[in-house]
Order: sequence, then C-alpha cells, then structure tokens
Amino acid sequence: MFKDCTKQISIFLFAIIMSVVAFAEPIPQNVNKCVAYLVKPEPDHNTPIGTGFFIGYQYSNESDKTFVFLVTARHVLFDDKGKSHSHLLVRMNEKTTAQAKDFDILNSNRWFFHKDEKSVDIAVQPLLPKDSDFLIVPSKDFVTNDLVIAKQIGIGDEVFYSGLLSYHSGREKIAPIVRFGRLALVTDEKTIDGKYYHFIDAGNIPGHSGSPVFLWATPTRSSSGIVVGSRIFGLYGIVSGALEYNKQLKVTMPKPTTKKPTQMPIPIDARSGGITAVVPVKYLVEILESSSLFNFIGIENVQLNKND
Repeated sequence: MFKDCTKQISIFLFAIIMSVVAFAEPIPQNVNKCVAYLVKPEPDHNTPIGTGFFIGYQYSNESDKTFVFLVTARHVLFDDKGKSHSHLLVRMNEKTTAQAKDFDILNSNRWFFHKDEKSVDIAVQPLLPKDSDFLIVPSKDFVTNDLVIAKQIGIGDEVFYSGLLSYHSGREKIAPIVRFGRLALVTDEKTIDGKYYHFIDAGNIPGHSGSPVFLWATPTRSSSGIVVGSRIFGLYGIVSGALEYNKQLKVTMPKPTTKKPTQMPIPIDARSGGITAVVPVKYLVEILESSSLFNFIGIENVQLNKND
C-alpha cells in the first residue's frame, strides 16, 4: 500500500515538473534576428518609431524562389495627424561590424497595403537588406487555418512578440524586447471601429506596433496532459495597438515620444487595459497574394539567393 502511494506521488510530481519545465521553455534564440526598427530621421538624431520584421514568402508558381519582404503596421508609416512620413530608415545590425546601423533603403512608393486598408493595419515592402545581419520568418512557419484546426489552437494558448523598447533599443546592437501573453479573443468579425483584430492578454507600449506575434503553444491539447516535446510555433500575426481605458475601451495606436534622450522621461501610462490588438497573419497572406504585389515583384530583384 505504501509503495503504491509513493509511486502515485512520484508520478504526480513528475507531471508537475514536466509541466513547469515546458511552461518555462525558452523561445527560439534566433527569433529576434528577424526584427528591425522603423526610424524617423531628425535634424540632430534619429528616432525609432515602430517595429518591423522580415519574412520569406514562396509563391505556388515560383516554389523554387523565396521573396523577402519587410512587414510592419500600416499606421507606423503615418504621423499623429495622418500624414505619411516622407523618409524612414531601417535600423538593423550591420553584417560586417555586427553594430546597429540605420539603413536608408526604404522607398516610400513601394509600400503595399490590403485592399481593405482601413480595416487591416499591415504594410509590406519588398526589401532585401544584403548588408545587414538578419533572418527571415519563412512562409512555412505561418500559422494557417489548417494548423489551427489540426492542433485545436484557441483561447488560452500562449503567444509572444518581439519589438522595440524605446527606453533601451540597444546602443551598440539592436536589442528587441520580448513580451508574453495568451490568446484572449479570436474572431473574424470587424470591431466596432471596423478593424480586423484578434486580441491577446499582453501588455503593449509605444514602439511595439508592427512587431511579429508568434504562437508558442504547448504540444498537449488537453488540460490534464503531461507536456513533453517541442512547442507549436509559428507567425500568428502583427501587433497593431493597445486597448486603453478612456471614457470607454478603445484600441489606440501607441507611438514613441519624440522627446530627446536628454529630456525627462514620460511617466508610466496607467490607462493600458492590458490587451493588445493583433492583425492575424491571414491578412498578410492576402496582401502577399494580391495581383499588384505579385506583378511588382515579378520585375524586381528581391529574391533571396541560397548563398546569401
């Protein structure tokens, strides 16, 4: 009897230990290398205003090629008055020096948006920064509807995203911060203000807009299972905004302050509702599969060579 009880306790403790280990499992080390910062040049300094990331997409009729794109939130390209920034830079680590550098490689006329651009907060530009040290998120790692159904992905599954922390963006190298959360609301309906969002239970501060959101679900699909093995990983979406308390809850597009580093810091904003709005990756795919973008890349050299 005593031996049986001891055996049961051992099994129970093993289950708890395995669950804790899985819960604390670190993210893939190279995820941050797909992240870049969108930077606004100023007369005496450059100001990071948002996050972007690189993807590699394979088209069905061009399966032997990988096309590289920079992705961000569409609203990052505009100022608070809705006027587009005439000139933006991309901050990445340089390949030869491994130091952070602001690359002047963006073309303001080469941004592509969703056909329903007021509802989908995503911007895409074909871009291959050959002089920078970066990685891509391949399209095979996109979270598809088939994966969601097969793995029963849903409310409560873990996610994380990587983006700009304006307080410390990295002095010598870019240093994205990683935020963790859970899927909190999944819907295909438009919000009251006409946006396509999923919502995650995670904090959001200025600079996070445009960050890649990754699924990081435990492999077990039952609440009582022992978690063993690799996480379910993939690009889930793009950070758009934060849900804030005002007279009523509303999604806002937080942006970094334009104050100089020598000025007094801004107090912590206590209005945050702790909810982040995410544009699902399927809307990114719809942009990538649009005829306007496909026709454009057919004549542009944005293909990632196997030797690069």
